[in-house]
Amino acid sequence: MPKIISAMETLELLEEGVRPFAKGMHACVGKEYVEFTSELKLLGKVEIYLQDVINIMRSSLKDISVKSLKKFSEIDKESWLIQDPAQVTLLINNCSWVISVEKSFVAHATDPKSV
Repeated sequence: MPKIISAMETLELLEEGVRPFAKGMHACVGKEYVEFTSELKLLGKVEIYLQDVINIMRSSLKDISVKSLKKFSEIDKESWLIQDPAQVTLLINNCSWVISVEKSFVAHATDPKSV
């Protein structure tokens, strides 16, 4: 798996029936685990379901990011930092920084003494 997706080491599998379901992914660095927002049945050839893994990984990270953005404004930052996968935390934190900088530029345009 690390050669296919650089930060993924293994998939968390649920063995039910003939073919397993992928429930989430473990990072190859640290102890991070990202649970997929929906289970993925691993069907067909490996080339086909690996693309499905990439798709579910992207959609799960998008769903987690949307929830994280909402939590960002509702709870204190120290609690928020440890709740989500690191890549989501970095994304939302950088988005927050950009929004703050843009607000500062707008405020500076009307009031040069604003900070």
